[in-house]
Amino acid sequence: MVLLHTQQTIKYFRVAPAAVWALDYCLTLEHEVRLFSKMGRWNITTVMFIVARYVPIVWIISEIYVTLGPQSLQMCLTTYRTAGVSLLLIMLAAEGLLLMRTLALWHDNRKIRRLLSAIYLVTAISTITCIANSITDHLLESACVPTTAPSDLEIVTRLERLIMGGFVSMAFFELTVAAITVYHSMHLRSVDMHNLRKIAPTLSKGSLVYALSLFAISIANIVSFSLPVSNGYSGIIDVFQGVLHGVIASRILFDLRDADQRNKDIFCLSDLQFEPHRISTATSGNV
Repeated sequence: MVLLHTQQTIKYFRVAPAAVWALDYCLTLEHEVRLFSKMGRWNITTVMFIVARYVPIVWIISEIYVTLGPQSLQMCLTTYRTAGVSLLLIMLAAEGLLLMRTLALWHDNRKIRRLLSAIYLVTAISTITCIANSITDHLLESACVPTTAPSDLEIVTRLERLIMGGFVSMAFFELTVAAITVYHSMHLRSVDMHNLRKIAPTLSKGSLVYALSLFAISIANIVSFSLPVSNGYSGIIDVFQGVLHGVIASRILFDLRDADQRNKDIFCLSDLQFEPHRISTATSGNV
């Protein structure tokens, strides 16, 4: 049986992410207005940004409703499904924006770009499979009507292991991005130190720092889901997972847009190759 203080702690961890999201939204609203004021046609990046930015609202409301309010079985199932789909969309959008940032980093290497895209596709399929299997009626009914029966605890454990599988997939992708970003930095160091000094801030802020931040969040959630279901703390920070993925994903795009404006001329000029001017013999003789 979950103790009263445990229940209060769980409620806090379900409600607190709303304050985190609201604070970040207020801090970055100016960046969003600037982003949309200069944006032309919508593309896949825009859609992923909107999903990562605003779907956490649905995720937070669903989790708060499940945690705080008594409800019927059917309403509980619907709420859990909504929360599961919201979490899936948030994670796919966040990792998608991280992918876009890393693809921009490797704009001149088609093999790495294809490798990253393939890894993201495999990760997305794995995550979708895990989350889809976790929101079936058979598993969710045990979560909506919790008991201490061993059979029900086994079902809930299976449910949380499936969700943890989605986080493991995302953590693998995030670690891959971090490793490839470090390799990119080492490659530039050996090729051209001057260019490295120019893009090092963008490199660290736009890819490595964000990838490691997402990875740390995913690992923390994996650890929480590995706790025994009976103690009540299993999966306690899953709402933070969704919210922080959305927050970091938004900042990835804001940073990418700002970096694009700052370094646009640098990247354009670095790719130009000027042919040496040859002075004709006649002109040389006149001189």
